[in-house]
Amino acid sequence: MKTSFFLILGTLFLPLNLVSCSGNNTNEEEINAGMDEKAILEMGDISRVATFSYDSAALSEDEIAGLYLMREEEKMARDVYAFFYAKFNVRTFGNITKSENQHASAVLRLINNYGLTDPAKPAPGEFTNQELQELYNKFTTEAITAVDALKVGALIEETDINDLMKLIAKTKNTNIQFVYSNLLRGSIFHLKAFTSVLKVRGVTYVPTVLSQEQYNAIIGK
Repeated sequence: MKTSFFLILGTLFLPLNLVSCSGNNTNEEEINAGMDEKAILEMGDISRVATFSYDSAALSEDEIAGLYLMREEEKMARDVYAFFYAKFNVRTFGNITKSENQHASAVLRLINNYGLTDPAKPAPGEFTNQELQELYNKFTTEAITAVDALKVGALIEETDINDLMKLIAKTKNTNIQFVYSNLLRGSIFHLKAFTSVLKVRGVTYVPTVLSQEQYNAIIGK
């Protein structure tokens, strides 16, 4: 994951000649209003993972590593978005921060269910996974404008989608599949939200983790 992130970070903050769009604030409010409704439904689905089906099979090392990665990856998304919301006051970040907190908690319930040790540190912006720590530091220091921050959000969601699709394909555990599938649906919605707000601001987002074909299929859903 670190390699895919760092190879493309240099393109995220290039200056852009933004197209002036009339009624931007109104359009962003419409997007965020839709996000509020979607977040309620999404959180309801995620809350179902409080009770898991019985599964006596021991988790593989890959499944455990995947849980640890997603626990901190979701926490990183939450912490980055909370930082951007405080810095830029873009409502999209406030909405998605709440959702990412639900995602991180859902993975934690899986970790607890299987008697594993939670790798996540409680303090915002602090991570056990040093690659994620470096990414958090880089994202929060190099995003100078709200557009920079929105592009970072889209990048994070692209990466989440890519990682989740791979992890779902590698497990037969029904509890893990259920949680990851819900997280994937949430990440797809978040990617749409970030790219929609960018479009309102005159920026067409270009995918860098997903292929253009994958991206088009996701955005078109």
